[in-house]
Amino acid sequence: MNSTNAFAELKKAQDILLEAIDKSAKTNLESVEKLMALNKEGLSGFTDVSNPSDLIAKQSAAFKEYAEHLSAHMEALTAIGTESREQLMELGQEFAKGMDFSSFFGMAEAPAKGKPKAAAKS
Repeated sequence: MNSTNAFAELKKAQDILLEAIDKSAKTNLESVEKLMALNKEGLSGFTDVSNPSDLIAKQSAAFKEYAEHLSAHMEALTAIGTESREQLMELGQEFAKGMDFSSFFGMAEAPAKGKPKAAAKS
């Protein structure tokens, strides 16, 4: 493997990482926007509460929405991480297949031990 190929493989790895960072940032931004909307809806819904059971029911519903959203957000981030890890593993395997380890160690192939057997006795 020459240095140009190694550089190309490192560039691919960098691209995979940058794509994962970009997707994660976009997912986090969307999540924050959704949480702000949920918060605004939740706070405005508490103004027309007439008794404690209504308040508890509305709080419970709001917490459920938050929990569902955060669960979905974590699943999305996990999917992004899994995808990028798989891409990096494939890239690493391809990189390893192309490496020539014989030049690193400078070892020649070991000669066979023992004497060769006679082909046939007459």
